[in-house]
Amino acid sequence: MEKFDVIIIGAGPAGLSCAKELSNSNKKVLLLEKNNIIGPKVCAGGITNHDLEQLKLPKELLDKRYKQIIIHTPFHKDIIKQDKPFVYTIDRETLGQWQLKNIKTDNIIIKTESRVTEINNNYIVVDNKKIKFKYLVGADGSSSSVRRFLKLKSNRKGIAIQYIIPTKKYKKIEMFFDSKLFGSGYAWIFPHKSYVSIGCGCDPKVLSSKKVINNFNKWLKSNKIDVSKGKYEANPINFDYQGYKFKNIFLTGDAAGLASGLTGEGIYQALISGEEIAKIILDKKYKSTKMDELIRSKNMHNKVLNFLEKSGPIRKIEYELLGLLLKSKWIDKKIINTFI
Repeated sequence: MEKFDVIIIGAGPAGLSCAKELSNSNKKVLLLEKNNIIGPKVCAGGITNHDLEQLKLPKELLDKRYKQIIIHTPFHKDIIKQDKPFVYTIDRETLGQWQLKNIKTDNIIIKTESRVTEINNNYIVVDNKKIKFKYLVGADGSSSSVRRFLKLKSNRKGIAIQYIIPTKKYKKIEMFFDSKLFGSGYAWIFPHKSYVSIGCGCDPKVLSSKKVINNFNKWLKSNKIDVSKGKYEANPINFDYQGYKFKNIFLTGDAAGLASGLTGEGIYQALISGEEIAKIILDKKYKSTKMDELIRSKNMHNKVLNFLEKSGPIRKIEYELLGLLLKSKWIDKKIINTFI
């Protein structure tokens, strides 16, 4: 039976980040990806300064850079603005391929089109072959097979739907908060180099998936957005965090429920958790202050989200109040530092 020190399931930002950190070690590592191409995922492709600092991305990989975000509520249109760019868009396949190129493969085997069909405490099954491991890292997204093996429920899941439209018509990042249409979620317009992501996200416990889709279509029509040439995509977002270390098994990113249910952001959490878990595997005494900070931030996002969800009909007033507060530059800076 083949043996590895570490098996990573999933070659998204978390799995690639974990593999990169382990590539500087003497560990024998297997990175598995079920798809044939590493990188593509249902995602608006928004990243922040946090992501840039973590990735040290070459600027030429970025699609767009923005110094402002336009915020819409039913009765207000306001702008979060800074002197320097603080939010960017990037193509997810571009991001994944760049991460892949930065992994030294001397001690790492990377396999695509490899679907795990069975997980045990010390082995997995791929293509009817058992492969043993000392450590297993679940980086396999919102519907994680590793999470299911650990019997962790995912009671807090959002839904994200979007159209990828090949157009250069849209020039600005925009976010639309409408409690009647999207509950505690929002709709977005995220322009890229040669296309735009136009979508929405919501907790289906606040509004059913069917209702959100119907409302999204109404919103598209009322805003005269043509999606006839767009590619429709949908994906769950797991934000039910219940831990990341389970003896010799770890969960990262969406698999761990580390994505923000408030903003929908998950790239930064994936990058941090992947790298930090690799450090924990390499050094049992390692104390991850970054993971502590990540969890504190997530808990704060959860509190805000829970408040919005419990607000019910009052939520629309809260959104209008937000619109008024955004007229203050101090509030703009506070929001950027806290949530972006």
